[in-house]
Amino acid sequence: MDENDLKRYTVILGGGSGVLFQPLDETKTYILTAKHVLYKDIEDERGRKTKELISKINFSYSNDQSNLIEFEIAKGQNYFEHDSADAAILVLEENLGFNQIFIDERTTGFDSFNLTGYPNCKRNADDKYDKLIISDLNSYNDSLITLRLVVNHLEHEQITGFSGGGIIKINGDSLLLAGIQSETPNGPCNGEIQVVPIKRFEEIVDSNNLSQLLPGYLSKIAELIDVIIRLDDTNVELKPKLKTIIKRQLNQVKLNLINIYQSNYIEKSCVSKLNKKTKHFWTSFLEYALIISLIEDNALDEDSLMRIIKEKKFVFSDSDKGIYEMFSDILLFASDDTEGECLVLVGSLKVPSTKKTRRISTKDITKNIGSVNEADYIDRVDNVNRIKELIHLKAIELDCVNENEDSLNMFNIGQLDELLNELKRIVNEFFGK
Repeated sequence: MDENDLKRYTVILGGGSGVLFQPLDETKTYILTAKHVLYKDIEDERGRKTKELISKINFSYSNDQSNLIEFEIAKGQNYFEHDSADAAILVLEENLGFNQIFIDERTTGFDSFNLTGYPNCKRNADDKYDKLIISDLNSYNDSLITLRLVVNHLEHEQITGFSGGGIIKINGDSLLLAGIQSETPNGPCNGEIQVVPIKRFEEIVDSNNLSQLLPGYLSKIAELIDVIIRLDDTNVELKPKLKTIIKRQLNQVKLNLINIYQSNYIEKSCVSKLNKKTKHFWTSFLEYALIISLIEDNALDEDSLMRIIKEKKFVFSDSDKGIYEMFSDILLFASDDTEGECLVLVGSLKVPSTKKTRRISTKDITKNIGSVNEADYIDRVDNVNRIKELIHLKAIELDCVNENEDSLNMFNIGQLDELLNELKRIVNEFFGK
């Protein structure tokens, strides 16, 4: 990705701008924009000024800016807006190949982000596109982000037309979209712009049951690696060696996270349906995948994952209940589609604080009948008998790796292959293989 891609993903939309975004459904392309771009001023029968949704709008792509494409607006069918925020989504019923853009829900750190769009001052030029570099975050709340531009003064014609343009940055081989430019000021812009956070667009998607916007951390596994190998409680001499071999081992994880995101399996891995949208869920899933790759000692692809999950299942919970209550809910939730002697590997926001609560036999967990419907309770309780233990993911680090620091630390920096083999041995031993 380069500067040309910032332009390529940005469209002219009427008197404003928009951003192309391919959602999870590969048959569609969205244009994310500011809601006010789709409204016009009218007077009611009493002469009062009000706003009315227009019936159609023209848009054009960056590589053919003079070719206007007419879009007929049908609210609730191909046009969806936020009730309170200046945010709207147009739905094109085609795949335009704009699949390397992802959402970023950041609230700080806007370095390298740009405002992209088509200002009025360039609408008569052959190339109407422009971008403005973001310098700082001024303020943030759930409804609006205020950002400061590198340019500290723009006349009205230089900022008008950017409405609906994206706050975008290049992220290696993809783009990250953090928000959409809201309505521009009536006068000059004194170096500040107001932006609708991308979370407001997710709310449009959720409330209208649209295909989901993909988060940036699904664009590449490498983005999550450093999060899962912090090893905060590991011997300081061993820690850098372990980080090195774990990164090497992650090359054996041949999973496409976007494919996993779409899978039926992942829906059955979240106690709450909202979990799979969170970064914590995906760091836990990748930690699970790493552990499985150490046990299997083979490349972990999607076919092998579908085989393994019946006997070593991943479940994530964001519950704030006590550990035993949380495990009770997880036990019944995880009981479907398992084979005998199944292990459930648990990721959660709350990490059990003791060794005995990080690895629990199912016979020590009360079955919480309140967490399931009566109709399927009997079947679920019967299936629970296939599950042998619930093991929290952090048990592998805290109660397996860290308890074997001495044997692992015997290997020097020139013996990384031997260190990796020893790590695999003790992990397999931990799981009783």
